[in-house]
Amino acid sequence: MKKTIIIGIILFIISMGLFIYNEFIDNRINIYEITNSGTKKEGSKVYLDATFVAGTITNDKDNGYYVIFGDGVQYIVYMKHTEANKLNRYLLDNPDDSKRIIGVTKLINEDMEENGKKFVKEWLDNNHTHEVVEKNHTHDITTDDFYHYFGYVYVDTTEFNIIKLIIYITGITSILFIFYSVNTKYHFIG
Repeated sequence: MKKTIIIGIILFIISMGLFIYNEFIDNRINIYEITNSGTKKEGSKVYLDATFVAGTITNDKDNGYYVIFGDGVQYIVYMKHTEANKLNRYLLDNPDDSKRIIGVTKLINEDMEENGKKFVKEWLDNNHTHEVVEKNHTHDITTDDFYHYFGYVYVDTTEFNIIKLIIYITGITSILFIFYSVNTKYHFIG
């Protein structure tokens, strides 16, 4: 019994250490640094402190390319619809707060750019807040404008993360070992 509780505690410590590393120490940089510098680099580990979900550019059954604001700038983030809905609900319920999104950078392709231009035009046309609007004014944007709005990369949050899998496995295993040890001593179940 002592061995199983010790193994459970060791696995729990490993799980917590990996969680802290993955969430706080892993060398992620703010996406703003990449988009602001005009970098076209794929595979950079980044984070974004999201403050507002504007909508989707395109989507499929499970995932979508969302326009999400953070640091006063808009970004394209590829994420699961369920995660985007949770994020949107949280931000609507907590308008003075932000929620961290982590992922990796991928290059924006031409289709995404074209869909992004349409989204920006429709979004600006529907949310234009200037008091005086010129007659027949539209918000058509060019390719240069698009890259000024979004940069050359988007954030992909759906990429498989092996560290998270190890955290889950070691965390659950540690709980099972600890529960087994305590149950063996105090006979909570059977």
